[in-house]
Amino acid sequence: MIVDKSNIKNVQIKTSVRLLTFFTIFLLLFNCGSYLVSISANAQVENTVGSSTYLGTQGPCKCVVFRLDDVNSEYLTKVQLSIMDQFILKNQSISLGLIMHRIDPTSTIVEKIKEGKQKGLFELDLHGWDHVDYAQLSQEEQFGTLQQANDKMNTIFGQHSQVFIPPYNKFNGDTIGILKSIGVRIFSADTSTDKAPYFVANGMDAGKSDLVLYHLPAMVSYKSDNGNGTWVKVPIKTISSYVDSDINKFGYAVILLHPQNFAKMENNAFVDTVDENEINDLSSLMDSIKSKNQHITTFANVVGLQIPTSSHVQLAPEFSGVVTIVLLVSILLMIVFTTVKRNTLVKHRL
Repeated sequence: MIVDKSNIKNVQIKTSVRLLTFFTIFLLLFNCGSYLVSISANAQVENTVGSSTYLGTQGPCKCVVFRLDDVNSEYLTKVQLSIMDQFILKNQSISLGLIMHRIDPTSTIVEKIKEGKQKGLFELDLHGWDHVDYAQLSQEEQFGTLQQANDKMNTIFGQHSQVFIPPYNKFNGDTIGILKSIGVRIFSADTSTDKAPYFVANGMDAGKSDLVLYHLPAMVSYKSDNGNGTWVKVPIKTISSYVDSDINKFGYAVILLHPQNFAKMENNAFVDTVDENEINDLSSLMDSIKSKNQHITTFANVVGLQIPTSSHVQLAPEFSGVVTIVLLVSILLMIVFTTVKRNTLVKHRL
């Protein structure tokens, strides 16, 4: 019996091609499955973000917002980091007023802000492009600097801000009109300068038209500014009393903090050394608020606004190292498969 070696070889080639085809399809399906699982996981994370948001539908908010002004990369860095760490340690929210011209993308301050933002704890608010009196700027200057600040916010942190905190708590009618035009929905000065009707978190005012600008002013300060570079400590019990009163009246309270409140002084000047006593008092204040079932949150959560984007929600899945290698092998095998099949067809025709 004569064996046709060419037929045997063709059968072997066909078998190899079938196995290679099967393996390649398997790898491609594995990659697609991994991609879909990643999308599903990210969707679940996205759905959980803001799950503690007060949506204004279940009665009074009973919320407290801690507002930290003058956040920047150039002043009292260690003190600012210590304040932020305190909120991260206690897993509590804080609203940060960022002076955007003085925010260095490579600084430790930005790294810490991103950490808190990824944990869903830090709200990023505009505190101007520079720390200047906006009431003294022209309409064009206000618009230009606020747009510039919000664009830089988006470049560094991946989102525009919906909150504006005017430096020195000063503003004018132009400021209010401009905020609406650039998409800012929440305005927080203080009760001494902002006399407009304040938002009331009673479960009825949330969800208004996009044209609404919500006013949520600072209602009590951690320390009072004497105007001469010194600050007067407000007793924790006094702050707690103001918080209770404001919650009864508006459904929420806003406590104003400054980095200087937690820094030591040397030769009548603040130095970048943390005053541990003040940090401990801040911790006690937070514990006191939580003990009364008052919720520490952000401006957007009090009003019921959703943040458009968040860097800790991964909307585009990333491939792991293993999956990337498998994908490359799949592509390589597809190329080999195509080459082998082409050569087989050529030999068969010959």
